[in-house]
Order: sequence, then C-alpha cells, then structure tokens
Amino acid sequence: MQTQRLQKLSDNVYVVPGRTNAGVLVIDNNECVIVDTGIDEDSGRRILNAIKPLNLRVRAIINTHHHADHIGGNALIVKRSGAAVYATPEDKPFIERPVLEPLYLFGSFPPKLLRTKLLEAEGVPVRDLDDIRREVGFEAIPLPGHTMGMAGISYGNVLFTADAFFPLDVIRKYGAPYHLNAGLALESLKKLSECVSRYGYVVPAHGDILKPQDAINVINENINAINRLRELVLNSINDSVALEDLIVKIFSLLGISIDSPHNYLLNRSALLSYVAWLTDDGLLTIDTVGNKLIVSRSRK
Repeated sequence: MQTQRLQKLSDNVYVVPGRTNAGVLVIDNNECVIVDTGIDEDSGRRILNAIKPLNLRVRAIINTHHHADHIGGNALIVKRSGAAVYATPEDKPFIERPVLEPLYLFGSFPPKLLRTKLLEAEGVPVRDLDDIRREVGFEAIPLPGHTMGMAGISYGNVLFTADAFFPLDVIRKYGAPYHLNAGLALESLKKLSECVSRYGYVVPAHGDILKPQDAINVINENINAINRLRELVLNSINDSVALEDLIVKIFSLLGISIDSPHNYLLNRSALLSYVAWLTDDGLLTIDTVGNKLIVSRSRK
C-alpha cells in the first residue's frame, strides 16, 4: 500500500491512498471531484486534509458503489464542503438509506449488532451519476457484479476500477472475494482485461496503484478465482444438501474462519451468488424438504 497522503498521477488526477483508495479529479483551477470517501468520518477528514495543499473546492463526490467502506466519509465531506453526491441509479437507494445493506444481508430488519460502520454508513441525498459525468467529462464504465450498479471511473489516462478486482493477498486468503452476482462480476472482469491497456494507471479501490500489465495479471487471477469457486461449489454437492450445511462445508474447504456475524453474512452472501448462478445455468436445483432449503444436482 502506498504511504503518501496524496499521490499525483497526472496534472488533473490524484489519489489519497488508504484502506480504500480515494480519487481526486481536478476539473478546473479551483474545483475537484472526489471518488469514494472511505469507511467513516475519519476517512473523510483524512481526504480533506490531504487535498488542502491543492487549494481546491470539493464540487462533488462520486461513489463507485454503495458499500460502507466507500461511502462512510460522505456525510462529513458534504457537511464541510456542500458537495453533492452522485452514484448510479441501482446503488443510489443504498447510499441514501444505508440500512438497506445490513437488511438484505440479514434477510430482515437487522439487529443493532449489524448496524455499525462496517455495514451501515450515514445516509446522504444522491444525484444521478450521469448528470455530473456530462458536466465534468469523465467516463463512467458499468462494472456490475460486486454490486448491481457499480461503476468504474475513467479520467484522462487514469482508470478507477472500484471493487471489480482485489489484490492477490485477498484472493489467496479468501479463495474469492465478495460479489453480489459472481456471474456479472466475471463479465465485468473480462471487459476490464480488454480495456485497461488504454490507460497509464489503474487504481483499484483496495491495494496498490497498478500499471496496465500488472492490472491485467491481477484481473486474470480474479477471473481464475471466480471460476475455481464456481467449480468448488458445484463439486461439493454429490446429490443434495441443506443450503446452510453447504455454506459451512464451503467455508471449511476454503479454510475460512468466521469471526463475527457480519463476516458470516458477507461470506454467506458471496457463496449464495454461486448457488444462484449455477441454478440459473441449470446445474443445480433449489427445493424445500423437511422444512429445509435443499440444493441438489440437476438430473438431466
């Protein structure tokens, strides 16, 4: 991870490195647009402090998607700068009402133990990303999969890829990282692998800033991880198995140690994406037997 508080990539693009990298797009001599704001008020404060030497007014915030570690600094930056927040129509409701994130993971209105900054930020009003795109002139690249409306941001020779792919250490630790729709995530990765060579820098939300060929290598590892996990899920079902038993079995096979309810729900959600994908492809069926949800191999 880069340690500089502010890293210059071009005359009009900077990055504030951190656990979630934040982008700074300079749109004229005295204004900027921030891409993602980190997990909490401290993250937002760190971004504002980092850009102080640039003497720029924050005109807008772009959220590449709605997860808490990308929107947690929104409220503080909005309060201090008056900036408007922009996102895709698919992710807009979750940024305005962040309780929706723990709600869909839990499957009902979430208990207080899940309503922390790890899953639920402070909500802010959100405008359509396309409005600021036309005004500023960046390109918004649809990258659905991690969320349904995630977008990459291209500005000059820099491409911000949000959570479309993850560093190799994350892949090695978790087998495959979180995606809400793994099939769509795979298609987004394939699209990225074909276009990143056009850029001078590729900035993932997590991990180091990459040159195009290095980014392609990491993208390919993410593609391989998704394909491996799909096969693992399918091959873990000999005939039929209760859904929750399947989840525990896959955790064990991946060597995942669940240390909190929110980690359980995130990993469970990720694995359910593969079950849904395989079901839609006709390889699995889902039914109820003995008051349990049962996943079975399809009989052709």
